Amino acid sequence: MSNSDQLADLAAKYVNTTDRHIFLTGRAGTGKTTFLRNIIQQTYKNAVVAAPTGIAAINAGGVTLHSFLQLPFGVFIPKNVPLPSVNSNVNTPGTLFRNFRFNSSKRQLIRQLELLIIDEVSMLRADLLDCVDTMLRHLRSRRDEPFGGLQILFIGDLLQLPPVVRDDDKILLNKYYDSPYFFDAHALKNNQPIKVELQKVFRQTDDQFISLLNRFRNNSHTPDDIDFLNGYYKGNIENEGREGYIHLTTHNYKADSINQTRLQQLTGKSFTYDAVVSGDFKEHLYPTNYSLELKKDAQVMFVKNDPTGEGRFFNGKIGHVSFLDSSSIFVHFEDGSEVKVEPYVWENKRYSLNKHTNEVEEKFLGKFAQFPIKLAWAVTIHKSQGLTFEKAILDLSGTFASGQLYVAISRLTSLDGLILSSRIPMDPPGIDQVLKDFSTQHIPESQLSKMLAEDRKQFVVSLAERAFSLDLILKNLYFHRKSFNKDENRSIKQQYLPWTNELIDSTRAIHEVGLKFIVQVKTMTGQEGYLHALSERVEKAWEYFEKELNRLTGKISDHLALLKKEKRVTEYGKELKELESRYHLQLNDMFKLRLFIRSASENKILTKNDLHHSERYQSSPSTEKKKAKKEKTPTSEISFNLFKEGKTIDEIAKERGFVRSTIEGHLCRYVESGEIDVLKVLEKEKLERILKRYEKGIEGLGELKSDLGDEISYGEIKLALAHDKFLKQKEEKEG
Repeated sequence: MSNSDQLADLAAKYVNTTDRHIFLTGRAGTGKTTFLRNIIQQTYKNAVVAAPTGIAAINAGGVTLHSFLQLPFGVFIPKNVPLPSVNSNVNTPGTLFRNFRFNSSKRQLIRQLELLIIDEVSMLRADLLDCVDTMLRHLRSRRDEPFGGLQILFIGDLLQLPPVVRDDDKILLNKYYDSPYFFDAHALKNNQPIKVELQKVFRQTDDQFISLLNRFRNNSHTPDDIDFLNGYYKGNIENEGREGYIHLTTHNYKADSINQTRLQQLTGKSFTYDAVVSGDFKEHLYPTNYSLELKKDAQVMFVKNDPTGEGRFFNGKIGHVSFLDSSSIFVHFEDGSEVKVEPYVWENKRYSLNKHTNEVEEKFLGKFAQFPIKLAWAVTIHKSQGLTFEKAILDLSGTFASGQLYVAISRLTSLDGLILSSRIPMDPPGIDQVLKDFSTQHIPESQLSKMLAEDRKQFVVSLAERAFSLDLILKNLYFHRKSFNKDENRSIKQQYLPWTNELIDSTRAIHEVGLKFIVQVKTMTGQEGYLHALSERVEKAWEYFEKELNRLTGKISDHLALLKKEKRVTEYGKELKELESRYHLQLNDMFKLRLFIRSASENKILTKNDLHHSERYQSSPSTEKKKAKKEKTPTSEISFNLFKEGKTIDEIAKERGFVRSTIEGHLCRYVESGEIDVLKVLEKEKLERILKRYEKGIEGLGELKSDLGDEISYGEIKLALAHDKFLKQKEEKEG
């Protein structure tokens, strides 16, 4: 395992086996996005992904901090100070809750959250993070703990694009903050995150280039470095029309001007593709242009990685449009390969809490479907963050922010693809000293590993306190008992007060046992090799608590059954169901601790897959529904079965509500396997025409379609090529 892999593994262990805050950082191209994706896929914790801006949130597959926590826009001052009544752009802890409108389900979601991931923290302002802290303390009813006891994973490179601070906001914030960067938030003053910096650069392989980038990143570059880079300067480059290069500029108007000029210079027919937007997907969240205008030979850039996993293209890969019509686009690359561009769907989501499993789930609010490409003769440096280019022309003239030079140069895979259209001044805006100081602070990996063992012990105790203390259930029971405040003539509910008191007494007795068990856990974690013994002890505790809590939920269920015969008890029934769910949630917390300790004792890390395949999760009502949904017949198999029944492609398309080409695509796999005779779905004359062109060396779908004309559809071409594969496979088996 490489050093970078070890660091990523260490960071993942901190996320999954402790409740410490973590700051995962690293230079451009070190794998931060990959780490984020892996954590989301694997962590057993209830997690939410958020970002400071809408576009960053959509690209990270999450939500904005403002929308998730209903935060106001503008400046947040971490102290309650008098504010001018006219300034509605400033908030304090006292004004934050003026328009506070959180429903019970959203509150419950935030209380059950275990991990908040904040991506692109270079753009996260300190005052926004303090606003997050204030809101979480309130919503989680843990006002004395930073972020209400919630673990935060910060991800980003602080030496890239900085937070946006207007001049008038800066004057106000300077009174309360040492800098606008997230690490200077008051919430982190005595609670600094564990910093893990990924080292291996995957984007670049040239050691000289990597060393040069590091010097610019660390603000330690020399005049010789500037001279070296200026050796790549070429004048009047805009007029040379170098194909395969993308201009990186400092301003939007420059990029737009270059792209429109180059597009107009092409003589072919222009096609415009509008995005398909459904549901709730606000315009400011659009991840790419709503309208995409293209011509044949236009230079384009992909804005997403290949979703098939085949690596045919990546975010930032440049190619040229080789064929296009009203509904199709093909892009050709320098290596001779070609790909048909399929629309990509970006999703706007919201998080909710599953009442049965206590797991955080995603609810999709809206979708934005568009071809994942854009004109790529030019792009701004700001919008290039996260992209990778093999060739780029850098225009660094004009004023640019701290870190912008580093971002621009670090987009390239090597110096071989670098051209400067303007010289770099000898004193370009450098990295803020406060950033430089913070970036040099780090804890050695060996020390982090030792700290991890101690932090895990504290986490085990924290999990035990959450799982085996029934304090929250008792608080809900006491609150419920206060509602018995009428005489029996006015409320039938009053007669059940003795039953309620009995439920409280039974719960309190179990709670006392739980408190004693928590003390045992604390004692055991102080011993060497505690995990194996603790695992056995937790198994026995689970047997007791599962039996006792199920007994109480059974008691509530029986009581609810009796109430069906009564009238005027609807609200009382709702209250009882809410109490019943609290016991189930408590059992879920105990069960999760049980799995965590079992995995740790086996030197493993509990995963989302382990949790979802556990006996308790599998038996939940909502999971049964999901399983049933997953076990639906594949859509292509449905079309195949209808075909076997004797229905034509057009009849199947009409019955299923699809276009003909979709059904043809479904049947291709069965033509390729030989289960369908191609002549039953494709005319012989068309089959021969397609294969004749294919055998002559015309291979790409776009080229074949262009050569064959409108008489033959893409679906028919696919059927013919599927038949060709079938014949070749047959020859290989017989030969």
